[in-house]
Amino acid sequence: MRALAINPGSTSTKLALLEAGETGVKLVESYSEKHPPAKTLAADLEARLRLVLARADTWRPFDVIAARGGLIGPVPAGVYAVDEEMVELCLRAPYGVHPANLAAPLARELSRRFGVPAFVVDPPTTDELEPVARISGVPNVPRRSRVHALNLRYVARKVAASLSGSLADTPLIGAHLGGGSSVVRFSHGRIVDTNDALLGEGPFSPNRAGTVPVYGVIEYTAREGAEAAREFFGRNAGFKGLLGTDDLLEIEKKMGDAEVRLTVDAYVLQVAKYMLGMAAAERPQAFFVTGGAARFGYVANELKKRLDWVAPVSVWPGEFEMEALAEGAYRALSGIEVPRRIREVTHGNAGL
Repeated sequence: MRALAINPGSTSTKLALLEAGETGVKLVESYSEKHPPAKTLAADLEARLRLVLARADTWRPFDVIAARGGLIGPVPAGVYAVDEEMVELCLRAPYGVHPANLAAPLARELSRRFGVPAFVVDPPTTDELEPVARISGVPNVPRRSRVHALNLRYVARKVAASLSGSLADTPLIGAHLGGGSSVVRFSHGRIVDTNDALLGEGPFSPNRAGTVPVYGVIEYTAREGAEAAREFFGRNAGFKGLLGTDDLLEIEKKMGDAEVRLTVDAYVLQVAKYMLGMAAAERPQAFFVTGGAARFGYVANELKKRLDWVAPVSVWPGEFEMEALAEGAYRALSGIEVPRRIREVTHGNAGL
């Protein structure tokens, strides 16, 4: 099966042609192009559609379109058929505006033009939290799940398989360490606990604050306003705020500087604390770490030291989103997994 994968990001659109089958996924060709910021989702969609159509015409034939999920509200993990209701939801954006919302509309247009089905896989608003994990310390402010589900579930399946088990039978704790930090606990194949990686809690990341002392948030918001606070804590904090850069390659080169090393050590400590905290509910069979920061050798090695007294640690450097998309589309086309439709999901409780 040949799949065209679409992954729109904040500054670029990533495309890939992949082959998927019983033996796994193989990358045939990939392409990425940067985009200047657009004023509206509609304008952004028009600009990206030209790029995607040109590349699709070059790569055809393919059997399926596999697109990154957008902010479509709290939903169960899995494969979703792209239809008009999903496209409308993504463009209306009641759950937040993000370039990932353009993936389904782009996939729908390609599906029409080339006569192949289109799916999204494990969207970032995947929400399968246990009831006890939803409760915060504030009335009417529940903990919520906005998580790197696509990459985490793909890697979790690989880790479980390496332990001679299925994900459904293998308790795991994993962390995706990229532009945002997602720490998750898998139980019976589901992400039953996680932090809100977008603008909520957890370890800080290259440009996101993570969990912050509440008094600091109150004071900053009172002084600068809610919109400025959202921008600062969501895009200009973390390593960017502490060290002036969110480039981990640049930071890795400066590890001889005492301030840089102390900040990286604080990052490692926060990630380890959240991962070990997840183990309070259920001892994992293994920990795993993935995402761009897993390429940072010092970070990976220090995390191993802090975690391996509880369970073995598996490191999967980089992101496997395109492979995860193709694998999900293969599961849908081959009948391994029945695709859902967005109309079938009750957003209030993730359909569970």
